[in-house]
Amino acid sequence: MNSVSEVTVNTLSYAVDQGRYGASQVNYVTKSGSNQFHGNLYELWNGAKFNAADYFTNAAGKHKPRSTVNHFGGSAGGPIVHDQLFFFFDSEWVRIALPIVTATTVPTPAFQNYVLQRLPLGLTEVVNGQPVVVYQPSPQSVPFYQKMFSLYGNTSGAPVAVLGCPFDAGGGSPAIANDGDGCANRQSVSRSSVDHEQVQTVRIDYNINEKNTTWFRFQADTGLQVAFTDPINSVFDSFSPQPLYSLAAGYTRVFSQNLVNYFNPAFSWYGSIFGPDDFQKTLSAFPIVLDGTGPNAFTPVGGLDNTWVQGRRASRFFINDNLAWSHGAHELRFGTNTRILRLNDYDFGQGKVPKVTYNTLPQYIYGVASTAATTFPTSANEPFNFLNLDLYAQDTWKVTRKLTWTFGIRDTWNSNPLNPHQNIARLKGSFNSISHDVNQPLNAAIQTGLGNVFSSTPLAIQQPRTAIAWQFEPKTVLRAGFGLFSDILPGTIADTIGFNPPYNKTFQGGLQGTVGGTAIAPGMPNSAVDATVAANQAFTSGFSQGQLSCASAQANPSNCLPPVAITAMPDGELHAPYFMEWSLGLEHQLGTTGNIRAQYVGTRAVNQPYFTQVNGYQTVCDGCFAPFPYGQAPDPRFGTVTQFSTGANSHYHGLQMTAMKRFGNGFMGQLNYTWSRCMDTVSNGGFLSFSADGILSPLPGNLARDYGPCDYDIRNNLNAQYVYQLPLKVRNRPLGYALNGWQVSGTVFWHSGIPFSVLSTPYSSGSGIVNGSGPQFASVVPGVPLYEHNPIPGVTQPGTVQWLNPNAFVSTVDPSTGACLGGDSPQHCQFGNLGRNALRGPDFTWSDFYLTKWFPLTERVKMRFDVQFFNVFNHANFALPSMVLAGIPGNPATQSGFGAITSTTSPPTGLLGVGLGGDSTPRMIAFQLRLEF
Repeated sequence: MNSVSEVTVNTLSYAVDQGRYGASQVNYVTKSGSNQFHGNLYELWNGAKFNAADYFTNAAGKHKPRSTVNHFGGSAGGPIVHDQLFFFFDSEWVRIALPIVTATTVPTPAFQNYVLQRLPLGLTEVVNGQPVVVYQPSPQSVPFYQKMFSLYGNTSGAPVAVLGCPFDAGGGSPAIANDGDGCANRQSVSRSSVDHEQVQTVRIDYNINEKNTTWFRFQADTGLQVAFTDPINSVFDSFSPQPLYSLAAGYTRVFSQNLVNYFNPAFSWYGSIFGPDDFQKTLSAFPIVLDGTGPNAFTPVGGLDNTWVQGRRASRFFINDNLAWSHGAHELRFGTNTRILRLNDYDFGQGKVPKVTYNTLPQYIYGVASTAATTFPTSANEPFNFLNLDLYAQDTWKVTRKLTWTFGIRDTWNSNPLNPHQNIARLKGSFNSISHDVNQPLNAAIQTGLGNVFSSTPLAIQQPRTAIAWQFEPKTVLRAGFGLFSDILPGTIADTIGFNPPYNKTFQGGLQGTVGGTAIAPGMPNSAVDATVAANQAFTSGFSQGQLSCASAQANPSNCLPPVAITAMPDGELHAPYFMEWSLGLEHQLGTTGNIRAQYVGTRAVNQPYFTQVNGYQTVCDGCFAPFPYGQAPDPRFGTVTQFSTGANSHYHGLQMTAMKRFGNGFMGQLNYTWSRCMDTVSNGGFLSFSADGILSPLPGNLARDYGPCDYDIRNNLNAQYVYQLPLKVRNRPLGYALNGWQVSGTVFWHSGIPFSVLSTPYSSGSGIVNGSGPQFASVVPGVPLYEHNPIPGVTQPGTVQWLNPNAFVSTVDPSTGACLGGDSPQHCQFGNLGRNALRGPDFTWSDFYLTKWFPLTERVKMRFDVQFFNVFNHANFALPSMVLAGIPGNPATQSGFGAITSTTSPPTGLLGVGLGGDSTPRMIAFQLRLEF
């Protein structure tokens, strides 16, 4: 940021030359040289000794992690040829030891020994007086579990009760059967990871003559980001080197005082590949990712290995041209924004490492997989080409001296994403439109050898916009506007359709899978992972030959095709996402030193993307868990079918108020308040969850059921900034050197809590729901308070903060049995009455404070010293509850850990920024020394 001279944020623009997004436009202007040499040198440092400990680190009695921030650099600019040719150079370096604090749940040594003893025995229960084998003996799994347990370091911690645990800490029997606290310990793990970045910027400005000027800027941004720091074992840590090289230029041609053209081409290349340093070493340590679902799961083992390697390398070309013509009372603008993107997508390697899940503690004990998913790509990466072409025309008409009317239109063409290798496959239409005849070969149902992601895309997306500014009083202006804005689909859409067979095949084994196998460990008899390998071999050899699905009665069992996952595209032409924005505001100037502004802003987004799992079914009973059919998938030739659609929508209404005032005694302040309401069916564009438990996929046919507060719906938002120049003017030079030039400044943030959902515990007494997903909401108990902030015996785990009242919510499924509460029947096996995002998390309060002292060294050289206090009052800002699967009211064994908060949330400002994932929530104090000339 040292190379940036100016940043403008336009939160409400209807100008068609300002781009395609209406919510905000951010413009950066790089520093440049001048006829005088100028520059700076600076160093900003922070160390762990000047930082407070995280709230949950203190609660667990642990030490805070090592942390260091070292940000240094400098810049210089000046003339090469006086009045004509100038240079500017900037170099910035960042070294960070990033503090990471993670809450984990790990198996105790006693429980590890118990598992190793039980695996060879299996589980047999007596039903109606007869022994029934529930889980088969698996002595071959013992070495696998021994290897997994060896990955744990210190497993000490606070004992926590786990449903299904047969003993308490110390070995005694639990007061509540199978709800002992001897199986798991809760820890707060503190680790540090080292990130570094360096940015070099060079800019040349050339005044060719009075009518022609040009500039060139080159920037190299290189570094290493820690992508994931595993709390179990550092062998699963992952990293991402992220080089970015960019070249931008500008050429301004003045044809006359009324006609000027601005031409700005640019090019950039970046790489962002995520994965472990030595992936083979990581997989040798543990070949899968083992992750529990439900309320009593251990922290995953294997890190995020099932998502590596992922990322992209991209080349981007930009051409922006803007012709400005002033003619009488009119200022006309015509131009184009063109973007060409060549993307090498490395996400196709995701899923090669199997992800295995378990739903209950007995499944973990006896080595039984609920699901085991593995992806088999033809290629680890694929190229995609994108072209976005925008043309616009606009007139800003000075209707009268006090009334200005701006109107224009922007026309957009977004190309159909192209894979030049023609490795795109998709169904011939949407899932609901194709034939579901199981006797039709899959190679007749799936189109292969395609280049484009969609069957058709719009030729043009027209976006008219208009706005007025009316000064109806000498110091008061009314502003109003309306506009349409298009929204491009992100490049990750290529990942979605690219993960299709036969080029990319995903199979799922386990109890809730479709290709068989039950054992967690690979290489064991009846392994769920091995079942996916066998399914891939059968599919690969039989697809091109037109072999029938194994679901067909006519198929040969020796060479039939197992169910395979696929993503379906919409029928016909893609309905492009867009949104409407409108506003009405008043701005009043307070003398010459202040102003106040109030405005209403509304938006409505339509055709927003979302995904639905449309091939799901349930095995519980006929009529259970609507809308899932009973007994068989709608198309048993396929496993999970993800239907991509563009029918989601959102509405936003906000009242925004701002007051700014400069006082004569050196004080300046600004106060901003927003009351808003955001409602939608899917948040954040449908591609990336805003919060850990955000819901992206509705139940099939039930999109409207998910209409509720947006994941980021903040009803009240207040922030303030202030700067105060201490009015000391001591004339005595030695004394003035110490007392003059002091400044204090700061920021204050407060906003109300964001929403989240409470769900039922998944069905685990059998297969339950297969191939399906969507929010399985819990029900609310009438008349019971929803929130409880005091610890609850048997529910609140040590070192956590209770937020919800567990007795206010009831799960459809009883976690103690895995079956529906009241019995498996259509009456009892239905999703609950809670809605999406029906609950609210904690408020957020944050304040930064800066103390600055200027030291004049010479007439042109001065030094600045800063002390920066982030979260100066060390206020703990809690994140959302981490466990939101409801239990059964009055039965604490089914509610352990429910509705409790286990971590703090990152601030909007902070020493570590918001994208690195470090623990920047406690107070941090940094020191900066800056020399400017």
